[in-house]
Amino acid sequence: MSALLAIVSQDADYYLMLSYILKGAGYRTMLVDVPSEAVATAEELDAAAIIVDCQPGSQILADIASGLKERGLAGNVTLIALVAERAAYLDILKANVDESFTRPMPPERLLSYLHGEIGNSSGEASGRLVPIFDDMKLDVSGRRVLVRGMPVNHSPIEFRLLSALMGDAGRVLSRAELISVAWPKSAFVEPRTVDVHIGRLRRALRRALGRDVIRTVPKEGYAIDVGQNM
Repeated sequence: MSALLAIVSQDADYYLMLSYILKGAGYRTMLVDVPSEAVATAEELDAAAIIVDCQPGSQILADIASGLKERGLAGNVTLIALVAERAAYLDILKANVDESFTRPMPPERLLSYLHGEIGNSSGEASGRLVPIFDDMKLDVSGRRVLVRGMPVNHSPIEFRLLSALMGDAGRVLSRAELISVAWPKSAFVEPRTVDVHIGRLRRALRRALGRDVIRTVPKEGYAIDVGQNM
């Protein structure tokens, strides 16, 4: 059975968006809209992780971290903070979370961390395809791009770049954002390196599709062209 992720949020729209992404990667999700019940719910349903939507001025994260420690679950349940703008980042660090991500974030960063931290035993994800365009799909677990059913040659870095762009389709991602998604944190990557990999990815997709789907925004970065048929 796939891992269960408890998402603590009082924003139903945000939960639905995040849940869609996580389910596409093969995870199960549940909404916990009463933060005080998060730890008890995670223990009762054997959740692998608690993902907390952290808003400015909220004490939710600290309370959940304390509750996990009191119940002896801190080593068994991964605690992840999704930090909104203007949230007190020092408070996030003091809560001793396992990992934190600043919003807005490319979903691939969260998925990469989850796969590495808790894995995913679900066989459902292996056959699940996330639509990109009518004739192009993203095979998340297989880490492949399929055009009309045929795989497109690309490197692991290029797959992560495309996943990040698709995870925030239409928004321009800066080179710094793409570096944080596609390369290890310890790696030093020059902005020009991003351009080289995007160029290779763009050419491979153009050959397969017969059109461009990656848009360059001068001095800003790159975006998936949502003006195409999706």
